[in-house]
Amino acid sequence: MVGLFRIILLFTLIIAGSLYLSSSAGMTFQEEAPVGLMETACSAIYEGYRDAVPFRGLFLAVGTGGRIDLIDASGSRIKTFNEHRGDMNCAVVWEQLVLVAGEGGAVLWSADGNEFELAVSGTGKDINGIAARQDMIVAGADEGTILISVNGRSWNIIEPGAKGNIVSVTAGESFFMAVTDEGEILRSDDGLNWLVTDYNKEYSGFYKPCLFYEVVAAGSNIVICGKHPDGSPAVITSTLGNVWTERLLSYKHDQRNIRFLSNCPNSVAYDQPRDQYILACDMGEIFSLPSCTKCNASAIISGNDLHTIACLDDMLFCGGEGFSVNVVSF
Repeated sequence: MVGLFRIILLFTLIIAGSLYLSSSAGMTFQEEAPVGLMETACSAIYEGYRDAVPFRGLFLAVGTGGRIDLIDASGSRIKTFNEHRGDMNCAVVWEQLVLVAGEGGAVLWSADGNEFELAVSGTGKDINGIAARQDMIVAGADEGTILISVNGRSWNIIEPGAKGNIVSVTAGESFFMAVTDEGEILRSDDGLNWLVTDYNKEYSGFYKPCLFYEVVAAGSNIVICGKHPDGSPAVITSTLGNVWTERLLSYKHDQRNIRFLSNCPNSVAYDQPRDQYILACDMGEIFSLPSCTKCNASAIISGNDLHTIACLDDMLFCGGEGFSVNVVSF
Protein backbone atom coordinates (compact mmCIF):
# COMPACT_ATOMS: atom_id res chain seq x y z
CA MET A 1 0.00 0.00 0.00
CA VAL A 2 2.95 2.37 0.48
CA GLY A 3 3.40 2.56 -3.27
CA LEU A 4 -0.14 3.69 -3.89
CA PHE A 5 0.39 7.17 -2.55
CA ARG A 6 4.12 7.41 -3.16
CA ILE A 7 3.06 7.85 -6.78
CA ILE A 8 2.36 11.40 -5.65
CA LEU A 9 6.10 11.99 -5.79
CA LEU A 10 5.86 11.50 -9.56
CA PHE A 11 2.73 13.61 -10.03
CA THR A 12 2.57 15.81 -13.08
CA LEU A 13 1.72 19.15 -11.50
CA ILE A 14 -0.70 21.21 -13.51
CA ILE A 15 -1.03 24.59 -11.94
CA ALA A 16 -3.24 27.65 -12.33
CA GLY A 17 -2.58 29.89 -9.37
CA SER A 18 -0.01 29.70 -6.61
CA LEU A 19 2.01 26.51 -6.26
CA TYR A 20 5.02 25.67 -4.17
CA LEU A 21 7.84 23.81 -5.91
CA SER A 22 11.03 22.74 -4.22
CA SER A 23 14.29 23.68 -5.89
CA SER A 24 15.42 20.10 -6.41
CA ALA A 25 12.22 18.13 -7.01
CA GLY A 26 8.60 18.65 -7.97
CA MET A 27 7.46 18.08 -4.40
CA THR A 28 8.85 17.98 -0.89
CA PHE A 29 7.82 16.31 2.32
CA GLN A 30 6.54 18.37 5.22
CA GLU A 31 9.17 18.90 7.85
CA GLU A 32 8.21 18.06 11.41
CA ALA A 33 6.91 21.17 13.16
CA PRO A 34 8.38 22.45 16.41
CA VAL A 35 6.28 21.71 19.44
CA GLY A 36 5.19 25.34 19.73
CA LEU A 37 3.51 25.24 16.33
CA MET A 38 1.22 22.46 17.49
CA GLU A 39 -0.60 25.06 19.56
CA THR A 40 -1.44 27.20 16.56
CA ALA A 41 -5.10 26.97 15.60
CA CYS A 42 -6.14 26.00 12.09
CA SER A 43 -6.88 28.83 9.72
CA ALA A 44 -10.49 29.98 9.81
CA ILE A 45 -11.45 33.18 7.95
CA TYR A 46 -9.93 33.50 4.48
CA GLU A 47 -10.73 34.37 0.88
CA GLY A 48 -10.69 31.49 -1.55
CA TYR A 49 -12.31 28.19 -2.46
CA ARG A 50 -14.36 26.38 0.15
CA ASP A 51 -15.66 23.32 -1.69
CA ALA A 52 -15.33 21.51 -5.00
CA VAL A 53 -17.11 18.62 -6.76
CA PRO A 54 -16.57 16.73 -10.02
CA PHE A 55 -19.12 17.87 -12.60
CA ARG A 56 -19.36 16.60 -16.18
CA GLY A 57 -15.66 15.86 -16.52
CA LEU A 58 -14.66 19.15 -14.87
CA PHE A 59 -14.30 20.44 -11.32
CA LEU A 60 -16.85 22.92 -10.04
CA ALA A 61 -15.30 24.98 -7.23
CA VAL A 62 -17.13 27.47 -5.02
CA GLY A 63 -15.86 30.05 -2.59
CA THR A 64 -16.02 33.46 -1.01
CA GLY A 65 -17.66 36.42 -2.73
CA GLY A 66 -20.13 34.19 -4.56
CA ARG A 67 -17.39 32.61 -6.65
CA ILE A 68 -18.40 29.59 -8.77
CA ASP A 69 -15.72 28.34 -11.18
CA LEU A 70 -15.55 25.50 -13.68
CA ILE A 71 -11.98 24.19 -13.86
CA ASP A 72 -10.56 21.71 -16.34
CA ALA A 73 -7.84 19.08 -16.02
CA SER A 74 -5.12 21.60 -16.87
CA GLY A 75 -6.12 23.75 -13.92
CA SER A 76 -7.57 26.45 -16.17
CA ARG A 77 -10.75 28.25 -15.18
CA ILE A 78 -12.98 27.87 -18.20
CA LYS A 79 -16.01 29.63 -16.78
CA THR A 80 -16.70 31.83 -13.77
CA PHE A 81 -20.08 32.76 -12.34
CA ASN A 82 -20.66 35.70 -10.00
CA GLU A 83 -24.42 35.67 -9.75
CA HIS A 84 -24.56 35.83 -5.95
CA ARG A 85 -22.42 38.11 -3.80
CA GLY A 86 -22.57 36.09 -0.61
CA ASP A 87 -19.95 33.44 0.18
CA MET A 88 -20.57 30.01 -1.33
CA ASN A 89 -19.55 27.30 1.13
CA CYS A 90 -20.57 23.94 -0.38
CA ALA A 91 -21.66 22.12 -3.52
CA VAL A 92 -23.19 18.80 -4.54
CA VAL A 93 -24.21 17.07 -7.75
CA TRP A 94 -27.60 15.32 -7.61
CA GLU A 95 -29.01 13.53 -10.65
CA GLN A 96 -28.76 16.17 -13.42
CA LEU A 97 -28.52 19.15 -11.08
CA VAL A 98 -25.60 20.87 -9.42
CA LEU A 99 -26.43 22.80 -6.25
CA VAL A 100 -24.31 25.31 -4.36
CA ALA A 101 -25.17 26.91 -1.03
CA GLY A 102 -23.74 29.34 1.44
CA GLU A 103 -24.07 32.63 3.22
CA GLY A 104 -27.51 33.81 4.35
CA GLY A 105 -29.21 30.55 3.43
CA ALA A 106 -28.60 30.98 -0.29
CA VAL A 107 -29.10 27.90 -2.46
CA LEU A 108 -28.43 28.07 -6.19
CA TRP A 109 -29.19 25.26 -8.62
CA SER A 110 -28.37 24.60 -12.25
CA ALA A 111 -29.46 21.92 -14.68
CA ASP A 112 -26.63 22.52 -17.13
CA GLY A 113 -23.85 24.29 -15.25
CA ASN A 114 -24.31 27.38 -17.37
CA GLU A 115 -27.15 29.22 -15.64
CA PHE A 116 -27.93 29.20 -11.91
CA GLU A 117 -31.28 29.95 -10.31
CA LEU A 118 -31.98 30.90 -6.71
CA ALA A 119 -33.97 28.34 -4.70
CA VAL A 120 -36.18 29.06 -1.68
CA SER A 121 -34.32 27.67 1.32
CA GLY A 122 -36.52 29.17 4.03
CA THR A 123 -33.59 30.15 6.26
CA GLY A 124 -31.27 33.10 6.64
CA LYS A 125 -28.59 31.06 8.39
CA ASP A 126 -25.32 30.29 6.64
CA ILE A 127 -25.36 26.86 4.95
CA ASN A 128 -22.01 25.12 5.35
CA GLY A 129 -22.48 21.58 4.03
CA ILE A 130 -24.67 19.74 1.54
CA ALA A 131 -24.99 16.10 0.47
CA ALA A 132 -27.37 13.96 -1.54
CA ARG A 133 -28.47 10.42 -2.18
CA GLN A 134 -31.02 9.24 -4.72
CA ASP A 135 -34.15 10.17 -2.75
CA MET A 136 -33.15 13.33 -0.87
CA ILE A 137 -30.79 16.30 -0.51
CA VAL A 138 -29.68 17.38 2.97
CA ALA A 139 -27.92 20.60 3.92
CA GLY A 140 -26.48 21.71 7.25
CA ALA A 141 -26.44 25.28 8.55
CA ASP A 142 -25.45 27.40 11.53
CA GLU A 143 -27.07 26.83 14.92
CA GLY A 144 -27.60 23.14 14.26
CA THR A 145 -30.16 23.62 11.48
CA ILE A 146 -30.86 20.88 8.92
CA LEU A 147 -32.54 21.55 5.56
CA ILE A 148 -34.04 18.82 3.39
CA SER A 149 -35.30 18.80 -0.19
CA VAL A 150 -36.50 16.27 -2.73
CA ASN A 151 -36.01 18.52 -5.77
CA GLY A 152 -33.35 21.10 -4.88
CA ARG A 153 -35.71 24.00 -5.45
CA SER A 154 -37.83 24.03 -2.29
CA TRP A 155 -36.64 23.15 1.21
CA ASN A 156 -37.97 22.22 4.63
CA ILE A 157 -36.23 22.99 7.93
CA ILE A 158 -35.50 20.59 10.80
CA GLU A 159 -34.03 21.49 14.18
CA PRO A 160 -32.47 18.26 15.54
CA GLY A 161 -31.16 19.82 18.75
CA ALA A 162 -27.45 20.21 18.03
CA LYS A 163 -25.63 22.94 19.95
CA GLY A 164 -22.97 23.82 17.39
CA ASN A 165 -22.97 25.03 13.82
CA ILE A 166 -23.26 22.21 11.30
CA VAL A 167 -20.12 22.47 9.18
CA SER A 168 -20.36 19.39 6.94
CA VAL A 169 -22.85 16.80 5.70
CA THR A 170 -22.28 13.49 3.93
CA ALA A 171 -24.51 10.76 2.49
CA GLY A 172 -23.91 7.03 2.71
CA GLU A 173 -25.96 4.39 0.97
CA SER A 174 -28.41 4.12 3.86
CA PHE A 175 -27.79 7.17 6.05
CA PHE A 176 -26.95 10.84 6.29
CA MET A 177 -24.34 12.15 8.70
CA ALA A 178 -23.38 15.66 9.76
CA VAL A 179 -20.84 17.18 12.15
CA THR A 180 -20.65 20.43 14.09
CA ASP A 181 -17.85 22.74 15.08
CA GLU A 182 -18.39 21.71 18.70
CA GLY A 183 -17.66 18.03 18.16
CA GLU A 184 -21.18 16.72 17.67
CA ILE A 185 -22.05 13.91 15.24
CA LEU A 186 -25.56 13.77 13.78
CA ARG A 187 -26.94 10.69 12.06
CA SER A 188 -30.21 9.95 10.26
CA ASP A 189 -31.48 7.05 8.19
CA ASP A 190 -34.33 8.99 6.57
CA GLY A 191 -33.16 12.62 6.72
CA LEU A 192 -36.09 13.49 8.98
CA ASN A 193 -35.19 11.97 12.35
CA TRP A 194 -31.73 12.71 13.69
CA LEU A 195 -29.68 11.32 16.55
CA VAL A 196 -27.19 13.82 18.00
CA THR A 197 -24.09 12.43 19.76
CA ASP A 198 -21.59 14.56 21.63
CA TYR A 199 -18.33 12.90 20.61
CA ASN A 200 -16.28 14.80 23.17
CA LYS A 201 -18.56 13.69 26.00
CA GLU A 202 -18.85 10.07 24.82
CA TYR A 203 -15.10 9.64 24.38
CA SER A 204 -13.90 11.76 27.29
CA GLY A 205 -10.91 10.05 28.86
CA PHE A 206 -10.23 7.96 25.73
CA TYR A 207 -9.40 10.61 23.13
CA LYS A 208 -8.69 14.32 23.20
CA PRO A 209 -11.66 16.61 22.42
CA CYS A 210 -12.18 17.51 18.76
CA LEU A 211 -13.61 20.37 16.77
CA PHE A 212 -14.83 19.03 13.43
CA TYR A 213 -14.40 20.49 9.94
CA GLU A 214 -15.63 17.85 7.49
CA VAL A 215 -17.14 14.36 7.30
CA VAL A 216 -17.03 11.99 4.32
CA ALA A 217 -18.67 8.58 4.01
CA ALA A 218 -17.24 6.46 1.18
CA GLY A 219 -15.72 3.07 0.67
CA SER A 220 -15.94 1.05 3.87
CA ASN A 221 -15.30 3.93 6.28
CA ILE A 222 -16.59 7.23 7.56
CA VAL A 223 -13.84 9.80 8.10
CA ILE A 224 -14.08 13.05 10.07
CA CYS A 225 -11.25 15.58 10.05
CA GLY A 226 -10.71 18.53 12.35
CA LYS A 227 -8.49 19.69 15.15
CA HIS A 228 -7.93 19.36 18.88
CA PRO A 229 -8.30 22.41 21.15
CA ASP A 230 -4.52 22.88 21.07
CA GLY A 231 -4.66 23.22 17.28
CA SER A 232 -3.14 19.82 16.49
CA PRO A 233 -4.79 17.81 13.68
CA ALA A 234 -7.45 15.19 14.36
CA VAL A 235 -8.93 12.43 12.20
CA ILE A 236 -11.47 9.94 13.53
CA THR A 237 -12.86 6.97 11.61
CA SER A 238 -15.72 4.50 11.86
CA THR A 239 -17.23 1.73 9.77
CA LEU A 240 -20.88 2.10 10.84
CA GLY A 241 -20.84 5.43 12.65
CA ASN A 242 -21.47 3.87 16.06
CA VAL A 243 -17.93 3.40 17.36
CA TRP A 244 -15.15 5.86 16.55
CA THR A 245 -11.37 5.51 16.58
CA GLU A 246 -8.83 8.30 16.30
CA ARG A 247 -6.29 7.52 13.60
CA LEU A 248 -2.59 7.97 14.22
CA LEU A 249 -1.33 10.54 11.70
CA SER A 250 2.25 9.34 11.39
CA TYR A 251 4.25 8.75 8.22
CA LYS A 252 7.74 7.79 7.12
CA HIS A 253 9.87 10.73 6.08
CA ASP A 254 12.29 9.72 3.33
CA GLN A 255 11.58 6.08 4.26
CA ARG A 256 13.58 6.48 7.46
CA ASN A 257 12.26 8.73 10.19
CA ILE A 258 8.74 8.59 11.59
CA ARG A 259 7.05 11.97 11.65
CA PHE A 260 3.55 13.22 12.42
CA LEU A 261 1.15 15.45 10.54
CA SER A 262 1.22 18.90 12.14
CA ASN A 263 -0.76 20.98 9.63
CA CYS A 264 -4.50 21.24 10.13
CA PRO A 265 -6.64 19.04 7.81
CA ASN A 266 -9.42 21.20 6.40
CA SER A 267 -11.03 18.81 3.92
CA VAL A 268 -11.05 15.12 3.01
CA ALA A 269 -11.88 13.20 -0.18
CA TYR A 270 -12.11 9.53 -1.08
CA ASP A 271 -9.86 8.25 -3.87
CA GLN A 272 -11.85 5.21 -5.01
CA PRO A 273 -9.39 3.66 -7.51
CA ARG A 274 -6.72 3.47 -4.82
CA ASP A 275 -9.12 2.95 -1.90
CA GLN A 276 -7.69 5.73 0.21
CA TYR A 277 -8.75 9.00 1.79
CA ILE A 278 -6.71 12.13 1.13
CA LEU A 279 -6.60 15.15 3.42
CA ALA A 280 -6.16 18.74 2.21
CA CYS A 281 -4.26 20.66 4.88
CA ASP A 282 -2.79 24.03 5.74
CA MET A 283 0.61 24.97 4.29
CA GLY A 284 -0.18 23.21 1.00
CA GLU A 285 0.10 19.71 2.41
CA ILE A 286 -1.87 16.65 1.29
CA PHE A 287 -1.87 13.54 3.43
CA SER A 288 -2.98 10.04 2.42
CA LEU A 289 -4.92 7.62 4.62
CA PRO A 290 -4.89 4.20 2.92
CA SER A 291 -6.46 1.13 4.51
CA CYS A 292 -2.99 0.21 5.79
CA THR A 293 -2.71 2.32 8.95
CA LYS A 294 1.10 2.23 8.76
CA CYS A 295 1.22 3.40 5.15
CA ASN A 296 0.24 7.06 5.48
CA ALA A 297 2.17 9.50 3.29
CA SER A 298 2.62 13.26 3.03
CA ALA A 299 3.46 15.65 0.20
CA ILE A 300 3.58 19.41 -0.28
CA ILE A 301 1.85 20.60 -3.47
CA SER A 302 1.19 24.29 -2.82
CA GLY A 303 2.32 27.34 -0.92
CA ASN A 304 -1.27 28.11 0.09
CA ASP A 305 -3.52 26.63 2.75
CA LEU A 306 -5.74 24.00 1.11
CA HIS A 307 -9.41 24.03 2.05
CA THR A 308 -11.08 21.73 -0.46
CA ILE A 309 -10.18 18.53 -2.28
CA ALA A 310 -12.00 16.42 -4.88
CA CYS A 311 -11.14 13.30 -6.88
CA LEU A 312 -12.14 12.57 -10.48
CA ASP A 313 -10.76 9.38 -12.02
CA ASP A 314 -6.98 9.87 -11.96
CA MET A 315 -7.10 13.59 -11.18
CA LEU A 316 -6.96 15.29 -7.81
CA PHE A 317 -8.18 18.86 -7.37
CA CYS A 318 -7.05 20.94 -4.40
CA GLY A 319 -8.14 24.53 -3.93
CA GLY A 320 -7.95 27.01 -1.15
CA GLU A 321 -6.68 30.31 0.07
CA GLY A 322 -6.39 33.00 -2.56
CA PHE A 323 -8.42 30.85 -4.99
CA SER A 324 -5.34 28.76 -5.60
CA VAL A 325 -5.80 25.85 -8.00
CA ASN A 326 -3.76 22.65 -7.92
CA VAL A 327 -4.72 19.79 -10.24
CA VAL A 328 -2.44 16.77 -10.08
CA SER A 329 -2.56 13.45 -11.91
CA PHE A 330 -1.93 10.09 -10.29
